[in-house]
Amino acid sequence: MTFFRPLTAFNDSGSFIDFNDSNPRYVPIDKLRNSDVFTAVNVISNDIATNPIKLESDNVNHITDDNFSDLNYLLNVKPNDYVSARDFKYALCANLLLTGNAYARILRSHRRNKPMALILLRPSWVDVEVEDLTGQIRYYIQDNTHDPYYLDPEDIIHVKMLTTNGMIGASPLYSLVDELSMQRQGNKLLNDFFGSGINGSAILKLPGDPTPDSRDNVRKKWLEANTGNKTHRVMVLGSREEYTPVEIDTSILKIVNSNDYTTKQIAKAFGIPVSRLGLENAHTSLPQSNLDYIQNSLDHYFNRFTSEFNIKLLSFQQAKKYHFEFDVSRLMELDTETNMKQTLDWYKSGLLDDNEARRRLGYAPHKDVMSGTRVIMSNFVPIENIRENFPNNVIKGNQYDDNGKPTDEDHFEQTGQGNVVKVKTGKGNDTNGDQKLNSDADRGSGDKKDPRDSGGIQSKK
Repeated sequence: MTFFRPLTAFNDSGSFIDFNDSNPRYVPIDKLRNSDVFTAVNVISNDIATNPIKLESDNVNHITDDNFSDLNYLLNVKPNDYVSARDFKYALCANLLLTGNAYARILRSHRRNKPMALILLRPSWVDVEVEDLTGQIRYYIQDNTHDPYYLDPEDIIHVKMLTTNGMIGASPLYSLVDELSMQRQGNKLLNDFFGSGINGSAILKLPGDPTPDSRDNVRKKWLEANTGNKTHRVMVLGSREEYTPVEIDTSILKIVNSNDYTTKQIAKAFGIPVSRLGLENAHTSLPQSNLDYIQNSLDHYFNRFTSEFNIKLLSFQQAKKYHFEFDVSRLMELDTETNMKQTLDWYKSGLLDDNEARRRLGYAPHKDVMSGTRVIMSNFVPIENIRENFPNNVIKGNQYDDNGKPTDEDHFEQTGQGNVVKVKTGKGNDTNGDQKLNSDADRGSGDKKDPRDSGGIQSKK
């Protein structure tokens, strides 16, 4: 007989941390009160949810092919009858960050065994059980809508955060117990300071020892005379009265302005830049920050989802050829000027055709006879072929010395080809002394006369 037992977050003995203590180490999303944790969960979940999923093979996206249209609909449009794909992916990621595990049931067609729907499961509904002898895993589901049932691993998407056994994960919030407690105590200190009546706005000294009722009466009349639309008027005091405004302790203001230690610790635990939590990173530009966020933060989260999709939503033969990826082009969008410059450079280099360039610039593609045409600059040739390819500058077969000057001037004078021009400075020049250049256009005005001009008869000297 086979016996299964439930697993804990890190391993079967819980030797790292006791997660069954009475003090909860995290709060569910409906009771999340820490602004930094909420921001981290919201930022990462939004970036997971809003980026579409691609199915690539040899750098070509096949998610819209007829063979994968159902997968495209499930992952990018509507995974079931109740939620959109955006909300489904957001909830999966939020559960992953808060509890360390995210679950979704895969409903398959009976005839072709293809995924037809993805149903989100709350982490509290799912228990992972393992059989000691064989290592077989099964999932015990109690979702409050059906009788408890079991699912095989191939019928459930299970995305895990930190894991030491590969079967169940733990939330990064477990590492923030001390930091979150410190932040709560610091916030309490500030609330007590600003909420305490001890720190008044001003002090009004009166002669004698007035009774409490007299003090309240004087305070009331003083506020009526100097607040509201009566502010900034001249105050009149008795000879023995003294008014002193109270300034806020600047050390408390410094604490308020520098209360970012736990924010940095939370960003570190979730693996995201502090700029994503509203803190300024003065040493990194926006494009560099986005690239660092994608490569060193989001890529790890993306891979947790896509690796699970690859083995659960694709057949064995499909998984050998195709793989899922997130399309991060939205996150890599540049400012208008940089995008235009980059697009034009790519168009001139032949990497983009005209319609692809128009799409990047936000224009609709045109449909004339030249649409979809790629161009490339023709001014670039190998340097060893420069003399043979550069027009009107170098003639093939010409001989040149070390300074680049032609050594065969007779070839030029006989053919008129090449880049050699002879300069005359004799009397035939213009009156202003400008040099006259020999070329095909003014041939015949040179020193030598073509014998054909006289019918082939040359006079004897």
